[in-house]
Amino acid sequence: MKKTLAVTLAIVFVLAFAAPAFAAGSMTHNAEYKMDGTIDLMKQVGHLCNTGAELKQTIEGEGEMTKVMDTSQVRGVITVSDDQDWVTAPDAVRNLTVTSAIELCAPPKTMYTTTDHVYLEADGDFPGWWFSDATTGELTPAMAYQGEETESTLMDLIVDDAIAGDLSADQLELLADGASAFEILQVEGSDEFSSVTREALTNQIWAVQVEANAGYSGGLSQDFEAAYGPYRTTHIPELQGVADTFWFTDADGEYTTDFADKVGFASGADYVGNYFNIDQFARTSDGTTRRFIDVSSPWSGAYLMEDMEVVGMAEIDESFAMSNVAPGAEAVPDWWDLF
Repeated sequence: MKKTLAVTLAIVFVLAFAAPAFAAGSMTHNAEYKMDGTIDLMKQVGHLCNTGAELKQTIEGEGEMTKVMDTSQVRGVITVSDDQDWVTAPDAVRNLTVTSAIELCAPPKTMYTTTDHVYLEADGDFPGWWFSDATTGELTPAMAYQGEETESTLMDLIVDDAIAGDLSADQLELLADGASAFEILQVEGSDEFSSVTREALTNQIWAVQVEANAGYSGGLSQDFEAAYGPYRTTHIPELQGVADTFWFTDADGEYTTDFADKVGFASGADYVGNYFNIDQFARTSDGTTRRFIDVSSPWSGAYLMEDMEVVGMAEIDESFAMSNVAPGAEAVPDWWDLF
């Protein structure tokens, strides 16, 4: 009876994840593996921004393994439940090792540096020189999506001017000779300009590797869901409520393109959301366990980085949740809609 109930509940939960996707198209893959011998398995689930994230996994080595993996993909969302336990063969030449890396589409927290350059004229015994003053800041989501702070190094500006035909013959000659940006700009008496650069704080990676030594056991369980829905870059009044996007709003909740007024955001009823949630358990009775986490959010400003390696016995049980933009009201069905 308990087994029947568990199977029934499992089916219900699968339907709960899949229900929003029936109209738009979906892909599911459920697999159960029982393996004993030399194992080489390479797998990818998802395709980055098409599905919110992508999982790349390899299993290599000699031993005995059981594995159950259920995956579901729709536009903008990926759901994975993956559980494997194994024992490396006592006489293994290659230890049985599982490597799993999740790359998120959700953009990271990004820092920018604005540098103002001013040429100070020669004065008496002091030659002319360039003075540079840099300020740093954090891109808000509105800035990141709208491109309010476009990256532009000094040489980028010069190349853009060259393409537009705005450089003099002398400047073009200096550019061809590999002169510095300052030398090229000073030819025409330019005395001030600004440049902007960006630097992503994290790589949006969640990775783990478990290697069990010969004769010892290992295990890795991952249950995660990641979503990344589209952003509306243009505004057509009759399409303002389009269900699968979000847009920035003013204080009254109205769509706005005015940067100063972007104080909030809104999303359609079927918007899939922008988030990443995972429960993970990694263990080995003896071997090497590696974990690398490098995730941040421009919405909350939060940041998490961990790079670890344990040689010997290890057990790490963890959960993580990053909620950037919640799904729309219709993206997650009410439980009674399943029947």
